[in-house]
Amino acid sequence: MSPSEASASHDVAGLAAYGRLYRVKDWIHFLPLPLAGWVADPRSPSVTSLLGGVLGWGFGLAYTSAINQAFDDRVDRDERRKNPVGAAFVRQRAIGLSLPPLALSLGALALWSPEGLLPGALLLAAATLYSAPPRLKRFVGIGTLWNLIVALPGFFFAARPPLTELPLRPVAGIFTALLLGSQLIHEAQDKDDDAQGGVRTVATVGGRGAALKAAIAVVTALPVIAYLLSAGLKTRAIVAGACAVFGAAWVYLLWAHVGSDERAAIKRLRLGYRYAAIALGAVVFWACFGR
Repeated sequence: MSPSEASASHDVAGLAAYGRLYRVKDWIHFLPLPLAGWVADPRSPSVTSLLGGVLGWGFGLAYTSAINQAFDDRVDRDERRKNPVGAAFVRQRAIGLSLPPLALSLGALALWSPEGLLPGALLLAAATLYSAPPRLKRFVGIGTLWNLIVALPGFFFAARPPLTELPLRPVAGIFTALLLGSQLIHEAQDKDDDAQGGVRTVATVGGRGAALKAAIAVVTALPVIAYLLSAGLKTRAIVAGACAVFGAAWVYLLWAHVGSDERAAIKRLRLGYRYAAIALGAVVFWACFGR
Protein backbone atom coordinates (compact mmCIF):
# COMPACT_ATOMS: atom_id res chain seq x y z
CA MET A 1 0.00 0.00 0.00
CA SER A 2 1.38 3.40 -0.98
CA PRO A 3 1.66 6.25 1.56
CA SER A 4 -1.25 8.06 -0.09
CA GLU A 5 -3.41 4.93 0.04
CA ALA A 6 -2.49 4.38 3.68
CA SER A 7 -3.40 7.99 4.48
CA ALA A 8 -6.74 7.65 2.71
CA SER A 9 -7.46 4.41 4.57
CA HIS A 10 -6.63 6.10 7.86
CA ASP A 11 -8.95 9.01 7.03
CA VAL A 12 -11.81 6.61 6.22
CA ALA A 13 -11.23 4.74 9.48
CA GLY A 14 -11.26 8.05 11.37
CA LEU A 15 -14.56 9.08 9.80
CA ALA A 16 -16.02 5.67 10.61
CA ALA A 17 -14.98 6.13 14.24
CA TYR A 18 -16.84 9.43 14.41
CA GLY A 19 -19.86 7.77 12.85
CA ARG A 20 -19.79 5.06 15.52
CA LEU A 21 -19.64 7.71 18.22
CA TYR A 22 -23.00 9.17 17.19
CA ARG A 23 -24.52 5.74 16.30
CA VAL A 24 -27.09 7.19 13.89
CA LYS A 25 -28.24 3.75 12.75
CA ASP A 26 -29.26 2.91 16.32
CA TRP A 27 -31.72 5.81 16.68
CA ILE A 28 -32.75 6.93 13.20
CA HIS A 29 -35.97 4.91 13.49
CA PHE A 30 -36.96 7.15 16.42
CA LEU A 31 -37.09 10.26 14.20
CA PRO A 32 -40.87 10.00 13.52
CA LEU A 33 -41.74 10.69 17.19
CA PRO A 34 -42.02 14.49 16.73
CA LEU A 35 -44.15 13.82 13.64
CA ALA A 36 -46.59 11.76 15.71
CA GLY A 37 -46.88 14.55 18.28
CA TRP A 38 -47.23 17.17 15.54
CA VAL A 39 -50.06 15.30 13.81
CA ALA A 40 -51.84 14.70 17.12
CA ASP A 41 -51.80 18.38 18.15
CA PRO A 42 -55.29 19.83 17.51
CA ARG A 43 -53.81 23.32 17.15
CA SER A 44 -52.22 22.28 13.82
CA PRO A 45 -48.72 23.72 14.37
CA SER A 46 -46.72 24.90 11.38
CA VAL A 47 -44.47 22.83 9.16
CA THR A 48 -41.60 24.98 10.43
CA SER A 49 -42.27 23.67 13.93
CA LEU A 50 -42.13 20.12 12.58
CA LEU A 51 -38.81 20.80 10.85
CA GLY A 52 -37.30 22.33 13.98
CA GLY A 53 -38.67 19.54 16.14
CA VAL A 54 -37.26 16.76 13.97
CA LEU A 55 -33.86 18.47 13.69
CA GLY A 56 -33.75 19.17 17.41
CA TRP A 57 -34.74 15.59 18.17
CA GLY A 58 -32.15 14.11 15.79
CA PHE A 59 -29.31 16.23 17.16
CA GLY A 60 -30.48 15.48 20.70
CA LEU A 61 -30.31 11.75 20.01
CA ALA A 62 -26.82 12.18 18.52
CA TYR A 63 -25.75 13.86 21.77
CA THR A 64 -27.36 11.07 23.78
CA SER A 65 -25.36 8.46 21.88
CA ALA A 66 -22.08 10.37 22.04
CA ILE A 67 -22.20 11.08 25.78
CA ASN A 68 -23.14 7.47 26.45
CA GLN A 69 -20.24 6.22 24.33
CA ALA A 70 -17.84 8.61 26.08
CA PHE A 71 -18.55 7.13 29.51
CA ASP A 72 -18.85 3.57 28.21
CA ASP A 73 -15.16 3.48 27.29
CA ARG A 74 -14.61 0.95 30.08
CA VAL A 75 -17.72 -1.06 29.23
CA ASP A 76 -17.31 -1.98 25.57
CA ARG A 77 -13.75 -3.25 25.89
CA ASP A 78 -14.28 -6.37 23.80
CA GLU A 79 -16.13 -4.68 20.95
CA ARG A 80 -14.21 -1.65 19.72
CA ARG A 81 -16.23 -1.64 16.51
CA LYS A 82 -19.19 -0.68 18.68
CA ASN A 83 -17.48 2.07 20.66
CA PRO A 84 -14.46 3.95 19.31
CA VAL A 85 -13.78 5.75 22.61
CA GLY A 86 -10.56 4.50 24.09
CA ALA A 87 -9.35 3.19 20.73
CA ALA A 88 -9.76 6.00 18.19
CA PHE A 89 -9.84 8.86 20.72
CA VAL A 90 -9.99 9.43 24.47
CA ARG A 91 -12.99 10.13 26.67
CA GLN A 92 -12.31 13.87 26.89
CA ARG A 93 -12.31 14.12 23.09
CA ALA A 94 -15.57 12.20 22.93
CA ILE A 95 -17.19 14.53 25.47
CA GLY A 96 -16.06 17.49 23.37
CA LEU A 97 -17.53 15.91 20.24
CA SER A 98 -20.85 15.43 22.02
CA LEU A 99 -21.27 19.17 22.58
CA PRO A 100 -21.91 20.33 18.96
CA PRO A 101 -25.07 18.19 18.54
CA LEU A 102 -26.24 19.37 21.97
CA ALA A 103 -25.88 23.00 20.86
CA LEU A 104 -27.44 22.28 17.46
CA SER A 105 -30.41 20.59 19.12
CA LEU A 106 -31.17 23.57 21.34
CA GLY A 107 -30.47 25.98 18.49
CA ALA A 108 -32.86 24.27 16.07
CA LEU A 109 -35.60 24.23 18.71
CA ALA A 110 -35.05 27.87 19.69
CA LEU A 111 -35.20 29.02 16.07
CA TRP A 112 -38.02 26.92 14.67
CA SER A 113 -39.86 25.10 17.46
CA PRO A 114 -39.60 27.04 20.74
CA GLU A 115 -42.30 24.93 22.38
CA GLY A 116 -39.90 22.00 22.09
CA LEU A 117 -37.21 23.68 24.20
CA LEU A 118 -38.46 22.31 27.52
CA PRO A 119 -38.75 18.71 26.24
CA GLY A 120 -35.37 19.19 24.58
CA ALA A 121 -33.78 20.29 27.83
CA LEU A 122 -35.41 17.33 29.59
CA LEU A 123 -33.99 14.91 27.01
CA LEU A 124 -30.48 16.35 27.29
CA ALA A 125 -30.54 16.37 31.09
CA ALA A 126 -31.91 12.82 31.27
CA ALA A 127 -29.33 11.56 28.78
CA THR A 128 -26.50 13.19 30.73
CA LEU A 129 -27.61 11.81 34.10
CA TYR A 130 -28.06 8.38 32.53
CA SER A 131 -24.51 8.16 31.14
CA ALA A 132 -22.30 10.64 33.02
CA PRO A 133 -21.82 10.77 36.80
CA PRO A 134 -23.88 9.97 38.83
CA ARG A 135 -24.37 7.51 35.95
CA LEU A 136 -27.87 6.25 36.75
CA LYS A 137 -27.47 3.31 34.38
CA ARG A 138 -25.39 1.71 37.16
CA PHE A 139 -28.50 0.93 39.18
CA VAL A 140 -30.72 -2.07 38.58
CA GLY A 141 -34.07 -1.11 37.13
CA ILE A 142 -33.37 2.62 37.03
CA GLY A 143 -31.18 2.32 33.96
CA THR A 144 -33.78 0.14 32.26
CA LEU A 145 -36.66 2.52 32.89
CA TRP A 146 -34.60 5.68 32.40
CA ASN A 147 -34.52 5.06 28.66
CA LEU A 148 -38.25 5.77 28.64
CA ILE A 149 -37.60 9.17 30.23
CA VAL A 150 -35.00 9.84 27.54
CA ALA A 151 -37.29 8.81 24.68
CA LEU A 152 -40.79 10.04 25.54
CA PRO A 153 -40.00 13.78 25.24
CA GLY A 154 -39.59 13.18 21.49
CA PHE A 155 -43.36 13.37 21.05
CA PHE A 156 -43.27 17.00 22.21
CA PHE A 157 -40.40 18.46 20.18
CA ALA A 158 -42.65 19.89 17.45
CA ALA A 159 -45.96 20.34 19.25
CA ARG A 160 -47.88 20.02 22.50
CA PRO A 161 -50.26 17.14 21.86
CA PRO A 162 -52.52 15.73 24.60
CA LEU A 163 -50.67 12.56 25.53
CA THR A 164 -53.60 10.94 27.33
CA GLU A 165 -56.08 11.41 24.48
CA LEU A 166 -56.61 9.80 21.10
CA PRO A 167 -54.92 9.35 18.72
CA LEU A 168 -51.55 9.74 20.49
CA ARG A 169 -52.39 7.69 23.60
CA PRO A 170 -52.09 4.20 22.02
CA VAL A 171 -49.09 5.24 19.90
CA ALA A 172 -47.15 6.47 22.94
CA GLY A 173 -48.18 3.52 25.11
CA ILE A 174 -47.26 0.89 22.53
CA PHE A 175 -43.98 2.68 21.78
CA THR A 176 -43.12 2.67 25.49
CA ALA A 177 -43.77 -1.07 25.81
CA LEU A 178 -41.77 -1.87 22.67
CA LEU A 179 -38.86 0.26 23.87
CA LEU A 180 -38.87 -1.43 27.27
CA GLY A 181 -38.76 -4.85 25.64
CA SER A 182 -35.91 -3.75 23.40
CA GLN A 183 -33.93 -2.43 26.36
CA LEU A 184 -34.28 -5.71 28.24
CA ILE A 185 -33.07 -7.71 25.23
CA HIS A 186 -30.20 -5.24 24.86
CA GLU A 187 -29.26 -5.80 28.50
CA ALA A 188 -29.22 -9.55 27.86
CA GLN A 189 -26.88 -9.03 24.92
CA ASP A 190 -24.53 -6.66 26.79
CA LYS A 191 -24.43 -8.63 30.06
CA ASP A 192 -20.66 -9.26 29.95
CA ASP A 193 -19.71 -5.71 28.93
CA ASP A 194 -21.98 -4.21 31.58
CA ALA A 195 -20.50 -6.47 34.25
CA GLN A 196 -16.99 -5.36 33.29
CA GLY A 197 -17.99 -1.72 33.52
CA GLY A 198 -19.78 -2.01 36.86
CA VAL A 199 -23.20 -1.38 35.29
CA ARG A 200 -25.88 -3.33 37.16
CA THR A 201 -28.77 -4.44 34.99
CA VAL A 202 -31.44 -7.11 35.11
CA ALA A 203 -29.07 -9.32 33.10
CA THR A 204 -25.94 -8.75 35.22
CA VAL A 205 -27.89 -9.45 38.42
CA GLY A 206 -30.20 -12.25 37.28
CA GLY A 207 -28.55 -13.51 34.12
CA ARG A 208 -29.47 -13.27 30.47
CA GLY A 209 -32.46 -15.54 31.02
CA ALA A 210 -33.94 -13.15 33.60
CA ALA A 211 -33.72 -10.20 31.21
CA LEU A 212 -35.33 -12.21 28.41
CA LYS A 213 -38.11 -13.41 30.73
CA ALA A 214 -38.79 -9.79 31.68
CA ALA A 215 -38.98 -8.95 27.96
CA ILE A 216 -41.42 -11.84 27.51
CA ALA A 217 -43.64 -10.37 30.23
CA VAL A 218 -43.65 -7.03 28.39
CA VAL A 219 -44.58 -8.45 24.97
CA THR A 220 -47.18 -10.70 26.59
CA ALA A 221 -48.87 -7.61 28.02
CA LEU A 222 -48.59 -5.66 24.75
CA PRO A 223 -51.97 -6.71 23.24
CA VAL A 224 -53.76 -5.84 26.49
CA ILE A 225 -52.00 -2.47 26.63
CA ALA A 226 -52.95 -1.79 23.01
CA TYR A 227 -56.58 -2.79 23.52
CA LEU A 228 -57.04 -0.65 26.62
CA LEU A 229 -55.26 2.43 25.29
CA SER A 230 -57.02 2.38 21.91
CA ALA A 231 -60.52 2.50 23.44
CA GLY A 232 -62.67 4.77 21.27
CA LEU A 233 -60.46 4.36 18.20
CA LYS A 234 -62.26 3.13 15.08
CA THR A 235 -59.28 0.96 14.20
CA ARG A 236 -59.00 -0.52 17.69
CA ALA A 237 -59.26 -4.09 16.36
CA ILE A 238 -56.42 -3.49 13.90
CA VAL A 239 -54.14 -2.01 16.56
CA ALA A 240 -54.86 -4.72 19.14
CA GLY A 241 -54.71 -7.49 16.53
CA ALA A 242 -51.34 -6.36 15.17
CA CYS A 243 -49.96 -6.21 18.72
CA ALA A 244 -51.37 -9.68 19.47
CA VAL A 245 -49.60 -11.17 16.44
CA PHE A 246 -46.36 -9.41 17.38
CA GLY A 247 -46.69 -10.51 21.02
CA ALA A 248 -47.35 -14.16 20.19
CA ALA A 249 -44.42 -14.33 17.76
CA TRP A 250 -41.97 -12.71 20.15
CA VAL A 251 -43.02 -14.70 23.18
CA TYR A 252 -42.09 -17.78 21.14
CA LEU A 253 -38.80 -16.35 19.84
CA LEU A 254 -37.68 -14.95 23.17
CA TRP A 255 -38.56 -18.10 25.07
CA ALA A 256 -36.47 -20.14 22.64
CA HIS A 257 -33.42 -18.10 23.75
CA VAL A 258 -34.04 -18.00 27.52
CA GLY A 259 -31.50 -20.75 28.15
CA SER A 260 -28.94 -19.35 25.72
CA ASP A 261 -25.77 -17.63 26.86
CA GLU A 262 -24.52 -16.85 23.35
CA ARG A 263 -24.14 -13.13 22.87
CA ALA A 264 -24.10 -13.38 19.08
CA ALA A 265 -27.43 -15.20 19.01
CA ILE A 266 -29.03 -12.65 21.32
CA LYS A 267 -27.62 -9.81 19.22
CA ARG A 268 -29.39 -11.26 16.17
CA LEU A 269 -32.53 -11.58 18.29
CA ARG A 270 -32.29 -7.92 19.32
CA LEU A 271 -31.90 -6.73 15.73
CA GLY A 272 -34.83 -8.88 14.65
CA TYR A 273 -36.93 -7.41 17.44
CA ARG A 274 -35.96 -3.89 16.37
CA TYR A 275 -37.04 -4.40 12.77
CA ALA A 276 -40.25 -6.16 13.79
CA ALA A 277 -41.03 -3.33 16.23
CA ILE A 278 -40.46 -0.75 13.47
CA ALA A 279 -42.91 -2.65 11.25
CA LEU A 280 -45.47 -2.83 14.06
CA GLY A 281 -44.97 0.87 14.76
CA ALA A 282 -45.71 1.67 11.12
CA VAL A 283 -48.96 -0.31 11.29
CA VAL A 284 -50.00 1.40 14.54
CA PHE A 285 -49.10 4.84 13.16
CA TRP A 286 -51.18 4.20 10.04
CA ALA A 287 -54.11 2.86 12.06
CA CYS A 288 -54.09 5.82 14.46
CA PHE A 289 -53.26 8.69 12.08
CA GLY A 290 -53.71 7.50 8.52
CA ARG A 291 -57.38 6.54 8.44
